[in-house]
Amino acid sequence: MNHKFFGILGIILLLSACQDEKETPEKPLRFDQETIVKKAGENCDTADYDCAVISLEILKAKGPEEIASRINNSLEAHVIKLISSEENPLAKDLKELTNTFISDYQKAAESFSEEPPWEAYVNQSIYLQDHKMISIGITTEIFSGGAHGYKNLTFLNFDPSSGKTYSWRNIFKPEFKDLVEEKFRGKQGIPPEDNINSTGFWFENDVFHLPVNIGFSDDKVILIYNSYEIAPYASGDFLLELSRDEVEPFLKIQ
Repeated sequence: MNHKFFGILGIILLLSACQDEKETPEKPLRFDQETIVKKAGENCDTADYDCAVISLEILKAKGPEEIASRINNSLEAHVIKLISSEENPLAKDLKELTNTFISDYQKAAESFSEEPPWEAYVNQSIYLQDHKMISIGITTEIFSGGAHGYKNLTFLNFDPSSGKTYSWRNIFKPEFKDLVEEKFRGKQGIPPEDNINSTGFWFENDVFHLPVNIGFSDDKVILIYNSYEIAPYASGDFLLELSRDEVEPFLKIQ
C-alpha cells in the first residue's frame, strides 16, 4: 500500500514539475551597453597626443536567443556599413571593423605625412521599447580625411516578438507619406502647387519621398533626412518631429 502511495505521489510531483517548467515564462528581452575602443598608439590617453581612434558604444540584446541574435546581427551589420569605406564591407564583426579602420588610417598616414588622425564614434540608444516596437537610434560621427567629417542619426525599428526589422511600409499606411509631405512643405515654405525641388532640394524625379530614417519615442515620430540625402552637405540635416497623436490614424501597428 505504501509503495503504491509513494509511487503515485512521485508521478504527481513529476507531472507538476513538468507543468511548472512549461509555464515558466521566457526571459524578457533586455539590452546591455558595451564599449569597443581601438586606438592607433599606446599614448593616446595623454592630452597632448593626437591619434586615430574608433569608439563604439553599442547595445547588446539579451533574452530569447533567436530574437536577441537577430537584433544583434542587424545592429552590427548596420554599424559596419556606416563606418566601412568599402561599398561591400568585408569586416565580419565589430572587432575586425575597428582593426580595419585603424589599419586604413595608418596606411593613409604612411602615404601622406600630413594626414590628420581619423576618428569614428558610434552611440546606440533606445528611443522606445514596448510590446510592439523597439526603436534604436544610432548616432555616428566620422572623420576619415577630406575637407570635413560626417555626422548622422539613423534608426532601426524592430518587432520584439521576432527580432525582425520593420520597414516604414510595415508600420505606416500609404497615406502617411502625404501627411509628411504636407508638414515638410509647411516647414520649408514650399507651396502645395510648387515643385518639391523648387527651393533647391534633391528629391529624385521631383517627387517627394519619406526619409530613410524614421524613429519613435514615447510621444513622437522622428523623421530625419541626413546630409546629402536631399540637399548639399552645407544645408545640414532636416529634422521633422510629429506627435504620436497626429500620426496615430496612419499607423498599422497600434
